[in-house]
Amino acid sequence: MRRKSPVPLFIGVVVLILIGAALFMLIGKSQEPETPEEVIKQFYDFEKEGDFGNAWELFHPEMKTLFPKSTYIQTKNHVFMGHMGVDEFEVNIGKIEKLKKFTFNQDGLTFRDVRKAKVDMLFQSQFGELVISQNCYVALEEGKWRILWNYNF
Repeated sequence: MRRKSPVPLFIGVVVLILIGAALFMLIGKSQEPETPEEVIKQFYDFEKEGDFGNAWELFHPEMKTLFPKSTYIQTKNHVFMGHMGVDEFEVNIGKIEKLKKFTFNQDGLTFRDVRKAKVDMLFQSQFGELVISQNCYVALEEGKWRILWNYNF
């Protein structure tokens, strides 16, 4: 009796691993937030974890021009973790409002069909309890909701 070659079994295992990896990547892609609420929540969850790089990825391209990724990460770490002595903080996200338009900056760059939520960040710092309140805006960019802050002052 002749022995069967282990090559077909090996090829089958490799194919199953590749299919599994492809499915994992597809499922991972579907985890990207789809609603304005999900985007804002995920952004601030990343911020709370100190994962400023992934938070930055949720910025609208206009925000990314204001903050290069490495600068954003360094500044956030330096100010919040360094100067304020904060290891963690709480976030309260208010009710989402729909805006017909939002003027982003002094140059008059305007977005239509924007969502807005008031966000309160509560810090226990070396300076005592601090609360930073900020309006967070999200606008669609290439079919995805992206974070904006107000620079129209």
